[in-house]
Amino acid sequence: MILFKNNGKKGDTIVEVLIALTILSLAMSISYSIANSSIMALAVARKNAEATALLQQQVEYLRITDLSAWTVNAESYCIPEPNNGVANPVLKPSTEDSCTNMDGFQISISRRETANPNIYTTKAAWQMGSKQYTAEMTYVYN
Repeated sequence: MILFKNNGKKGDTIVEVLIALTILSLAMSISYSIANSSIMALAVARKNAEATALLQQQVEYLRITDLSAWTVNAESYCIPEPNNGVANPVLKPSTEDSCTNMDGFQISISRRETANPNIYTTKAAWQMGSKQYTAEMTYVYN
């Protein structure tokens, strides 16, 4: 009884199969790496957009806040998110606890010591994985 008939055709050798599998696995790992990088870049872009919106909110609070409370005792300040619809935000010295919002952004507002002391810089810092990211916005108060 004949179980296998060759008909003169040659099959692939084990070396050819291994080379094909190596090329396939290399292509798949490159695709995975590109997809992973794209997903991380999207996550960073989303957080950056959130930080920019938060900084814009801080600038708007800064516009309606009594800036006479600004002293040189603290290096930086923040305006904590208003609770229960507080209409008049208050500058508070920036510490890690008082100026970290629910999304993990560390907020600070600093004033430049220049000829025009009415230049304020708002800054948001956050961490994703092992990397630290920041976003800044400058406001000139007239």
